[in-house]
Amino acid sequence: MVSNKASKKRKKKEKMSNLCTLSLSPDPFKPFIIFSNRHEIRRIELHKGEFSVLVPGLRNTIALDFHLNQSTLYWTDVVEDKIYRGKLSENGVVIQYGLATPEGLAVDWIAGNIYWVESNLDQIEVAKLDGTMRTTLLAGEVEHPRAIALDPRDGILFWTDWDASLPRIEAASMSGEGRRTIHRETGSGGWPNGLTVDYMERRIVWIDASTHDHSLALIRGSYLTHPFAVTMYGGDVYWTDWRTNTLAKANKWTGHNITVVQRTNTQPFDLQVYHPSRQPQAPNPCAAIDGKGPCSHLCLINFNQTFSCACPHLMKLQADKRTCKGKCNNFLLYARQIEIRGVDIDNPYYNYIISFTVPDIDNVTAVDYDAVEHRIYWSDVRTQTIKRAFINGTGVETVVSADLPNAHGLAVDWVSRNLFWTSYDGFDVIEVARLNGSFRYVVISQGLDKPRAIAVHPVKG
Repeated sequence: MVSNKASKKRKKKEKMSNLCTLSLSPDPFKPFIIFSNRHEIRRIELHKGEFSVLVPGLRNTIALDFHLNQSTLYWTDVVEDKIYRGKLSENGVVIQYGLATPEGLAVDWIAGNIYWVESNLDQIEVAKLDGTMRTTLLAGEVEHPRAIALDPRDGILFWTDWDASLPRIEAASMSGEGRRTIHRETGSGGWPNGLTVDYMERRIVWIDASTHDHSLALIRGSYLTHPFAVTMYGGDVYWTDWRTNTLAKANKWTGHNITVVQRTNTQPFDLQVYHPSRQPQAPNPCAAIDGKGPCSHLCLINFNQTFSCACPHLMKLQADKRTCKGKCNNFLLYARQIEIRGVDIDNPYYNYIISFTVPDIDNVTAVDYDAVEHRIYWSDVRTQTIKRAFINGTGVETVVSADLPNAHGLAVDWVSRNLFWTSYDGFDVIEVARLNGSFRYVVISQGLDKPRAIAVHPVKG
């Protein structure tokens, strides 16, 4: 019979033996860094330091992520206001409409979804990897979201918020449930910037660009002048720094062995380490029926490897919590300067349609809706135009553009298919045209003093 002491000694020896075996086993996958520097996405061999350009000729790329099993990169462009994906020389648009400033991006490599934060529209959205089934996941009490990270094994979504009154890091399930604040910045802290998950230790790591601190306060001062993004690999933490134009790394436990991985001519933004350990596998609760699971449309991972069903824009989840129906639901349409939103009547933080924003909107003053063609019409006093688009974001076009000062009122005649509007600037008028802008005509030009709001009742003429 072996004593407890001898047994513990043997187990410790076996554990050390296993650790040695693991450390000596060669890794068949050669890790490399991918990072963005506005105009390119580059690849750096982790152990050699050699770099190559993966995607050239970009406008202003900020966030990026990858799907290792599909050998696919995903990235955002805040000038083009689009989300792209590509495989080396091949790339294309995934999300094209309703984006303003998508600063954070995260790929769910298990259920096959993509998440992003909109720092201008103050919301978090999700869609399938191909951009379909897009919906608003979280909105309301989101002030300035910046970075986003996922752990699909546990179904957890993390994001940072630069809220001036309460800088913080929040978490929720990847289906948007169970939202909670897990860290509040105190003292002089205020810019929780980059964020990542240490999958080996099941903890989050972030960088604060205000105090220039690593989340564990292991690295600070001159080594962190304006850190933007952070990631992990093995026993090291990696980050980008705007002020020094560098990619650097250090020991994730002690903060020692700080090393510059690469210097860049322009500001480096997001970075990831491309390696299987950065996307650990787990059971997929949405695996059935081509990734829909038991849902009619969009299946999202919830806590503890469970699922939750969601609906794309223009649809609503039914009482069975699995089926989506829509295209005849009521929604509230409203505008505020640089955006137009259509929200669910019963849930004002749920966007029933995608948001319309820059560059199609500069200073919107009036908005109306044509239920026959499912189009939105709006006037913009800064560009002095009236535009329209389908509620799915496509078909944006200008219908009236000449002699249109201060168009503060707009109304659609859905029976006769005409468009009425008010304008004033020394010449106060109410005008009408066909919905496409043709056959423009002044209806009233006398007895007006800076006309603003307008409404029509076509049934009664």
